[in-house]
Amino acid sequence: MNRIKTILLAGLIAGTLDATAAIILYAKPLNLQHIAGIFKFIASGLFGREAAFSGGIIYPVAGMLIHYLIALSWAAVYMIIIYPVFKPGYLWLKTILFSSMVWIFMNGIVLPLFGLTSAHNNAWAILKSFSPILLCVGLTVCLITEKKQRFFINIPGSK
Repeated sequence: MNRIKTILLAGLIAGTLDATAAIILYAKPLNLQHIAGIFKFIASGLFGREAAFSGGIIYPVAGMLIHYLIALSWAAVYMIIIYPVFKPGYLWLKTILFSSMVWIFMNGIVLPLFGLTSAHNNAWAILKSFSPILLCVGLTVCLITEKKQRFFINIPGSK
């Protein structure tokens, strides 16, 4: 149960921070149409571009749910696969490796698979897309998992 709570906490916080970073970097400030467009873009991978951008509240909401599902999935990957493999500590090394894995998988496999492309044709575009993953997803998931798991492990009688 503690693992599930950690995954939920890490995924929800990482998803919120990543969404906030996307809004700051890619949406015009205080313009709800552009903010909704970010989540419509996510939904367009599942529903198609024409449907997702045709209007209605369902597509931005679906995009937001997909976004959080992805964040929760990455938190689970870290907790189930990466955390047990590496010794506690080496937080920055794990953060950089995990963030790189997320960025490569999302930009190299997931986005193209769903017909979503992002222009990463220069160093600035790559840095602009990698930085939020490093800081908002990778570091957040690693920190929360490391701290929560140590906390749960160090409590007498907990498993």
